[in-house]
Amino acid sequence: MSAAILAISPSAPPLAFSVWLGAAGLSVCGLFIAQYFPIQAFSISDEDMGNLVKDGHYINLAMLATAVASPVIFALWSSILFAVGIVDYIIENHRGGPQFMLLSLVPITIGFIASAATMMIGSVIGRRIQARYDKTDVSKTI
Repeated sequence: MSAAILAISPSAPPLAFSVWLGAAGLSVCGLFIAQYFPIQAFSISDEDMGNLVKDGHYINLAMLATAVASPVIFALWSSILFAVGIVDYIIENHRGGPQFMLLSLVPITIGFIASAATMMIGSVIGRRIQARYDKTDVSKTI
């Protein structure tokens, strides 16, 4: 998709082109990471993995969590950069006049609102689960 976007004619404005290139780079890096872990994990048994992460002797748990989560984080930032490039392209492209600009911006705006609503709902669910966990954990210590 990124390659097709970069081949758009008329050529993309500098901001759109730059963020699309950044998005493409992040996507490829995330893909490398997502493919690397399964290959490395072939030879590790469940017991070995438990020993590796036990008490942080061999692997720092925060670094492991960051490495495992990085493809998802890269996908998020790549999507944000891609969306910024699309909005910039629409705004700076004056073909067809304002009615076509609005026709393009309306679905993108709906998508942004839906994404924000989904993130808010996820945040509320996460806080409720954390509150329930904290309440359960406190009751065990009494």
